[in-house]
Amino acid sequence: MQKDLKDGYQNIYYPQLEIPSVLIMDNAPIHRKNVIREMVEETEHQVIFLPKYSPDLNNIEHDFSALKRARMYASSHKSLDEIICDYCII
Repeated sequence: MQKDLKDGYQNIYYPQLEIPSVLIMDNAPIHRKNVIREMVEETEHQVIFLPKYSPDLNNIEHDFSALKRARMYASSHKSLDEIICDYCII
C-alpha cells in the first residue's frame, strides 16, 4: 500500500504542484502516514495538518449545527426529511 501511495503522490500529485507548495491535509489516517511526510521533506513542499476538529475550516459543520438546532426545536411530528427540506429551501 505504501508503494501505491508513494507512486500516486510522485506521479499524479507532485507534477501538478508549483514549487514551493503547501499541502493542507486533514487528519485522515492515510494522510498521517510517515511516507507522506518523508516524501514531502525530500521536496520543497510543506505539509500542514488541520487541527483534529476544525469546524470553522469546514463549511458543512455550520449546516450540521443549524440542522441539529432545527431538529431540537421542531415538533415531534416533523420528520428529519422535512426538517432538512425546510432548511435547504430558501
